[in-house]
Amino acid sequence: MGERANFLKGEVRKKFEAAAMSAIDAAMLVDAVVHLGIDHCFREEIATALRSVHEDEEGEFGSCDDLHTVAVRFLVLRQHGLWVSADVFDKFRDDKGSFSKSLLCSNPRGLLSLYNAAHMAVTPEEKVLDDAIAFARSHLVEAMIGELRSPMVEQVSRSFDIPLPRFSRRLESMHYIAEYGQEEEGHDAQILELARLEFELVRSLHLRELREICR
Repeated sequence: MGERANFLKGEVRKKFEAAAMSAIDAAMLVDAVVHLGIDHCFREEIATALRSVHEDEEGEFGSCDDLHTVAVRFLVLRQHGLWVSADVFDKFRDDKGSFSKSLLCSNPRGLLSLYNAAHMAVTPEEKVLDDAIAFARSHLVEAMIGELRSPMVEQVSRSFDIPLPRFSRRLESMHYIAEYGQEEEGHDAQILELARLEFELVRSLHLRELREICR
């Protein structure tokens, strides 16, 4: 199990080091390994990737109109102590400053990412994030009654109980390992396999330690 995990770590490092990786791909890769609880294996690679994501303010992300992508960038940067303005969400608001229903209501994945990202507010003055939470929550509630399917419905339910940035990392990774393979927009099989192996390795270590304590 350990040898296979080491091999997969090498393969994932290659993904981080790929010259052709865009800033958007880098943000998504960081989000996946953090969400799956294997970010401790790639601290240097994540730091390098986040620098390119952070510097791309006016590049790919500046022209990106996908709510999920913009929200993921905001979340991963703030999670790692890098400043990004809440103004990045202005493009999703109308002339009156309200979030646009026509643009966003048919995008539950984007709404969930917005809801979680908005809980990374650092000052009371970031009212746009309070508005984002209220807007996303109200429309996700409607989606749960209607068309929302698994695993999204479970993810929304957990976030309503405890938003992702405040949820237990270990517990969330356990849930997400089971859900990641069901993502509608695909998943990375090697990253998922590594997450499963790392989870089992840590669990085995904890069991051995518990047996030693109980002797």
